[in-house]
Amino acid sequence: MQQGIRPKDYPVLFVDDEEMALISLSEQYEREFTIYTAKSGKEALETLQTHPEIAVIISDQRMPGMSGVEFLAQAKKALPEAVRMLLTAYTEMEMVIEAINKGSIYRYITKPYDVADLRCAMLQGIEHYDLVKERDRLYAEKIETLKRVSRTNRLTAIGTLAAGMAHEINNPMVAIYTFLQILPQKLQEPQLDKEFLEKFYTLSLQEAERIQTLIRKLLDFSKGGDQDALSLKEADINLILQEVVFLLKHEANKKNIELDLQLASDLPPTRIDSEKMRQVFLNLILNAIHATRSGKISLATSFHQDEQGQDSIRIAVVDTGVGISEENLEKLFNPFFTTKEAQGTGLGLMICHHIIDQHRGSIDVKSKPGKGTTMTVQIPIDPTRYERRKVERRGEP
Repeated sequence: MQQGIRPKDYPVLFVDDEEMALISLSEQYEREFTIYTAKSGKEALETLQTHPEIAVIISDQRMPGMSGVEFLAQAKKALPEAVRMLLTAYTEMEMVIEAINKGSIYRYITKPYDVADLRCAMLQGIEHYDLVKERDRLYAEKIETLKRVSRTNRLTAIGTLAAGMAHEINNPMVAIYTFLQILPQKLQEPQLDKEFLEKFYTLSLQEAERIQTLIRKLLDFSKGGDQDALSLKEADINLILQEVVFLLKHEANKKNIELDLQLASDLPPTRIDSEKMRQVFLNLILNAIHATRSGKISLATSFHQDEQGQDSIRIAVVDTGVGISEENLEKLFNPFFTTKEAQGTGLGLMICHHIIDQHRGSIDVKSKPGKGTTMTVQIPIDPTRYERRKVERRGEP
């Protein structure tokens, strides 16, 4: 028994149609455990409704109206987190094995039971119940943490994009501002220069539309950063990559890096959460830019079908940067691990891994120090129909 666990805090329900058996069980264990009893499966189900804090359920198999296995199968639906045990004779082993395989019971206890053995089973059941509860609590905390760091990471990325946006917006603003400055003078001329006015008017409209497009794309990246559930809709992976490259072009130009797009023309529409996948591509390409002093970053997409006929899309981000050591490759997706020293938080790749895993996809990293890194993301065409275990059994990426 783990330290800090008090058996009294984890109620146990005994179910048996023999009243004397219930009295005997209660007298034997009530000093150490909180005991509830029920004389039938129906009464026990009512007890579970009024006492959802019950941690362990121990039922006799042979009961009129509803057998122990039948009752425990219903108890699993009513209170799935409770640990279920069956008191049974050796002659009923085939039925017990089936109940264990179906998950209706955690374990069985043979009759006649030993008082010390039953106590040990109850303590084990309580410990298992507590571990499952702790696991669920930690998982819920993990999801909340991911939501928070995802929001923080998105804001950091938006800050980088905003700096590039300022540069991109300044260029069209020069044309618009020049036109507005010259316009009053041109309007006062005796002979209107229609060709000049039409040319600058058209140019100004185009530049204003360009600014609107930039702002809209920046706003797209600010949406949905703290939502963990996926919003799956058909989308064009190539188009999303083009949008991200467009936004990061200024960041790449600052280091004289070429962003080379090699997009497959045969990609089918893919069911993804577009906002989250934008965040993945944004992180991966930004990481590649930060790791590359100058040169080229290649972004390639391809269609893939495995041996079971399951369709997916692969996205490869290949840089010619400093690379990652074998030791650091193993830590790459750990929270707060970063190779950027003061520049990074180590959260971006963890969030990428989480988003890709939500899509039932995978991410593979290959790198050699001094020669660059290749990040390969594989996303199923439809995550809701993709059987990941088939692929994993054969050791495919």
